[in-house]
Amino acid sequence: MKKFLFVVLSVLMVTTLLMGCAQPATPTAAPVEPTKASEATTPPEPTKAEMELIIEAAITEGQVVSYGMSDDWVNLGNIWKAIEEKYSIVHTDTDMTSAEQITRLLAEKDAPVMDVADIGFDFLGTLVENDLAMEYRNTYWDKIPTERKDANGKWAVAYWGAIAFLVNKDLVANPPQTWDDLLKPEYNDMVCSRDPRISSYATGAVVAAAYAKGGGEDNVQPGLDLFKQLRDSKNWREGVVLNVSSVQKGECPISIVYDFDGFAKRDATGLNLEVIIPQDGTFGMLFAEYISSVAPHPNAAKLANDFLFSDEGQIMLATGYAHPGRTDVVLPVEVASKLLPESAYPNLHFPSTPENFTKAKDAIVTGWDKIVGGQ
Repeated sequence: MKKFLFVVLSVLMVTTLLMGCAQPATPTAAPVEPTKASEATTPPEPTKAEMELIIEAAITEGQVVSYGMSDDWVNLGNIWKAIEEKYSIVHTDTDMTSAEQITRLLAEKDAPVMDVADIGFDFLGTLVENDLAMEYRNTYWDKIPTERKDANGKWAVAYWGAIAFLVNKDLVANPPQTWDDLLKPEYNDMVCSRDPRISSYATGAVVAAAYAKGGGEDNVQPGLDLFKQLRDSKNWREGVVLNVSSVQKGECPISIVYDFDGFAKRDATGLNLEVIIPQDGTFGMLFAEYISSVAPHPNAAKLANDFLFSDEGQIMLATGYAHPGRTDVVLPVEVASKLLPESAYPNLHFPSTPENFTKAKDAIVTGWDKIVGGQ
C-alpha cells in the first residue's frame, strides 16, 4: 500500500511540474522598487531539472512562432536553424514592425498565435501596459545588465544598433559625417529615411539628431526641427521605401539606418556602401526579447529566449553585426574585427527607461504629424 501511495504521489509531483512548464507564468505583484531586478518577485532562473522538463515539454509542443524576427535580420536565420536543430522544434515567423506587433497581439488575445518576438525599446511601455508579456527569467538573467531587463522578467535586451548613415560611395562623392551635413545642397533628393510614427529606425534617427542639436530623449524638438529642414530642403526623398531593393537600385544614395542593418545591406547588395556613424550624435536603439503572456507554445518560447541570451546566441547576433545586449560576452576575434571600433561612436546615447522613451516617441509622433500635415 505504501509503495502504491508513493508511486501515486510521485506521478502527481511530476505532472504538476510539467503543467507548470507548459502554461504561461502567472503574473506576480510588482516589487516596491521595480527598477531593481534583484528585488523582483518573479521566480528565479530555471534549475537544471526544470530545464529538462521544459525541453521535454517543448519537444512535445513541436514548434515556436515569432513576430518581427525574420531570417535576414541580425543573423536570425542561422540562429533559428540552430534552435531548431538543438531542440527538434520548427520555427515560423511573420515579419512586422514593433507597432504592428502590438496591434496583432491585442487582436489575438483570445486566440493567440505568437510565442516570441523582438521589439524596439520605443514600444516596450505599451507592451507592459497591456500585459502582453510573460514573466520569465532565462538562465542567463544575472548576466544581463540591470538597466537592460525588466525587474519582473517581462523583457530583456538581446542586442542594440546605433543610428548610422549608409552611403553609396559610387553615387555620393563626399559622404556626410554629421546631421548638419545632410542639409547640404549637394545631397538634393538623396536622403532616404522612414516615418518615425511607425518605424523604430526613424524614431531613433530623430532622437539621435536631437542629441546632435543640443536636445535629447527629454527634448526631441531639435531633432524634429532638423528633419523638417531636411524635408523643406528637398534633400529628403519622397515616395521611396527604404529597403534592400531601393538601396540596390540606387534609389537611396544616402540612407538613415542602424549600423548593423547597413552592413547587412552592404553584404546583400555587394555595392560600394559605407556605414558612417554621425560624429555629432547617434542613438543606440535597444531591442528586447519577450514571450507572449498567452503563448501557445510557452516552453519552446523559453528555449528560444534562453538561446538568444546564451554566449552562443549573443555571438551569433554579433556575427549579424548587432551589438550584444550582454556586456560580459567576449567576441571571437574574427567576429569583433568586422564591427566598428568603440572610437567610431564618440557621441553615443541610449534610452533611459521604457516610460521615458515612450514619452519621447509620443512627442515625435505628435511633432511629425505637424511636419507632414497629417499625411
